[in-house]
Amino acid sequence: MVDYAVRNLNKHVKAVNKLNVFPVPDGDTGTNMVTTIHKGLMGIGEKMVDLPSISRKFARSVVFEARGNSGVIVSQFLKGISEKFYDVDVVDGQLFIAALEKGVEYAYASVATPVEGTMLTVVKDATESVKAEFDGSQGVGDIIDSFVAHAKRSLENTPELLAVLKESGVVDSGGAGIVYLFEGMKKYLDGESLDVVESKSEAPAVDYDAFNRTSRFVYGYCTELLVQLLDSGEPFAYEVFRQALTELGDSLVVSAEKDKVRIHIHTHTPEKVFAFCHRYGEFLTAKIENMTVQHTELSKRILCSDERSGGAYCVVAVACDRRIQKLFLEMGADIVICAEAGVSTKDYLEAFEMSELKNIVVFPNSSDAILAAMQAKKLYTGSQVTVLNSRSIAECYAALPTLDFEEADMEKVVDGVTEIINNLQVVSIAKRDSSVRYALSDISPDEYYSFSGKELIAISKGLKETAVQTVKRIMKQYEKEIITIFYGPSVPAEQVEALVESAGEQGIWAEFFTVPVDSLPCLMMISFE
Repeated sequence: MVDYAVRNLNKHVKAVNKLNVFPVPDGDTGTNMVTTIHKGLMGIGEKMVDLPSISRKFARSVVFEARGNSGVIVSQFLKGISEKFYDVDVVDGQLFIAALEKGVEYAYASVATPVEGTMLTVVKDATESVKAEFDGSQGVGDIIDSFVAHAKRSLENTPELLAVLKESGVVDSGGAGIVYLFEGMKKYLDGESLDVVESKSEAPAVDYDAFNRTSRFVYGYCTELLVQLLDSGEPFAYEVFRQALTELGDSLVVSAEKDKVRIHIHTHTPEKVFAFCHRYGEFLTAKIENMTVQHTELSKRILCSDERSGGAYCVVAVACDRRIQKLFLEMGADIVICAEAGVSTKDYLEAFEMSELKNIVVFPNSSDAILAAMQAKKLYTGSQVTVLNSRSIAECYAALPTLDFEEADMEKVVDGVTEIINNLQVVSIAKRDSSVRYALSDISPDEYYSFSGKELIAISKGLKETAVQTVKRIMKQYEKEIITIFYGPSVPAEQVEALVESAGEQGIWAEFFTVPVDSLPCLMMISFE
């Protein structure tokens, strides 16, 4: 059921991402939900066949791999459902409704301030409706049918509960993701065919120089195949096929559906895997990855500082790319997670394990990374973890130089960082590739617009014009002396210099600093200190 839920959501992930306007229009709700659940699903071992074992492993995996707000919320919803299956072999309609209720309880508890009109409302409304209709005769399939129908009605009503959805003319993206998930479960129970859709995520570029002539090959190859069985090939028998592959590697997963077979295996001899599978048919897709290179990349993804040891607390920060990761280390952070492909609860836990201090202070630096940090805090018992409400790299950039690492009173540390963050005005400048309505204003394709939180500040056809308008308006409202501009690769350094020069020509007297950021695509972030 979970497998089909992810397949169905993945087919509609672009549509879900386009609906994403709350809490910020960053277009990653569907991607975070797919990545979270898919990785949770991968945690289930091939040998697990009983419901309690599967449920326990899935609940643990999906929570550890949660990414973004939507990923954390849906992981808690699914964890709550799974917990009801820890001690049973058979689930009837009444128990499944109880599981849904536990999922709703966990989902709401995962958010400090639940907002109605989001996926929380959709799962709550649908669960309450199926419970009200239950008369003891419905099975799990009947309940899922009913859940989908009620979830769709609740989804259609989300714009009436959340103003930003109504302003933008959309329904809630997370709620839409929930509908697609349960539609996938329904398709599985109805016996419908649903093709496997490969999950596509923006992965960081691999450093192939990490493996050279003197390297020791340790971890083998991660090998994945999709095989089309042919009448001209050898007769296919699932158990015989799977047993033969166990002799060629480990971490084996084999899933067969009709005349197609998907294989995942870790092996030192992928050529033998290919030769064996080729006897049964032809390859539709094939992938081989050197896991020694992957392991080296992973170790570089979480970096520790060599400069500082001791102090009252350890600072763990999240960076959006390698450049910012190194910058934060230079500025005093002890451990920095590079989140080019998102940051999960598991990433935080790995970072916490690297600290030897009794106190850890976390800068999530993204609204999407805060819930995963809070979830990791609940799970970690080795130190006292404090998660700061930092929602951008600009806030971390401003706060790091002010930290007193000898201060043992964590309340004073938090108060100091909070004061810094509250004195900042952080603005994002983006370019639209399609029409959108934001904060009651229409933004046309190819227009640049600047916003701070939910406030729209300026709209213009040119980047420089938008930026200067933004700076003028902010400088008029607030007395600021320092402006730091974070710019992505699509904005050349000379264009940023021209922007600063133009601001000076228009009487904006402030000290400007510029910071290149590899992962900012078509936007600039401006921090006013």
